[in-house]
Amino acid sequence: MSVARERITALVTFAILVFYAGTIGWRGVLLVLDGRWQSVLLGLGVIIIPLVALYAIWRLVLFARDGERMMQHLRSGAEPLARDEQWRAHLARAEECRVARDRQGEQSAYRQAVRAWRLSRS
Repeated sequence: MSVARERITALVTFAILVFYAGTIGWRGVLLVLDGRWQSVLLGLGVIIIPLVALYAIWRLVLFARDGERMMQHLRSGAEPLARDEQWRAHLARAEECRVARDRQGEQSAYRQAVRAWRLSRS
């Protein structure tokens, strides 16, 4: 799948989630406005769940963006700096796990690589 197609798919999925969150969130507001304590509590729950989902998806979008930037930096052929050593080591570990078919280890090492890359850029 091409990068453009992945981005479009992510954008459409995010738009659907925003629509869902807005629609469900509005129902939550209506429940809160009802005034009865049971409706208010249910309404607050209905409002909070889509907000948590939006927050989680937003964090994943940022993670994917930073992971893509990290890989572009790696492929750019730029001379490695001392600050790049840690994230490159995590990325090498992720590749070792991928070859060994250790999906959990690969994901863990990749997340560590992205975190280290973020820190090296700040």
